[in-house]
Amino acid sequence: MSTLTRDDYLATGLDLLADGGVSAVTIAALCERLGVTKGSFYHHFDSVPGFHAALLACWEEGTHRSIEAARAVADSRKRLSVLKELAVAAPHEAESAIRAWGRSSEPAAAVVRRVDAAREANLVESFRALGLPPTRARHLARIGLATLIGTQSLERPVDRKRLLAVFDEYQQWLESATAGA
Repeated sequence: MSTLTRDDYLATGLDLLADGGVSAVTIAALCERLGVTKGSFYHHFDSVPGFHAALLACWEEGTHRSIEAARAVADSRKRLSVLKELAVAAPHEAESAIRAWGRSSEPAAAVVRRVDAAREANLVESFRALGLPPTRARHLARIGLATLIGTQSLERPVDRKRLLAVFDEYQQWLESATAGA
């Protein structure tokens, strides 16, 4: 039998969050899904609030890893495709649940604000690298972020093929906007 890690609990927590929101993320639900006892949970986490904080940190860190992956692409036009792939592959249902959680929890809201700000800043930086002026880059970044968040709000589960089609159109729009830049 393999030993579970903190990451196993966090991945399962994100799944539970995606399935039923923050109220579904309980010690009992985690342990049942993982097939372990509550003692195993307490080996890794000191409390449910501690687990919730780790869960939010896990999502935030995953977002920052995605941003760094996009930044690692030197070719600014190729970076658009990477950004699109990362946006489509995001854990949409968990993100939607985290956003809902943030409406009733200031710690969750703070994490959502940081993630959104980091994503928007990355888009602005990427669009500036394409040659767009600062104001236009900020506006187009906001449109991209609003498309992602809006899709997460409109669809459950998110239709990734449809989202990809929307972001394909958005990428064409961006490429047209930068053709003369």
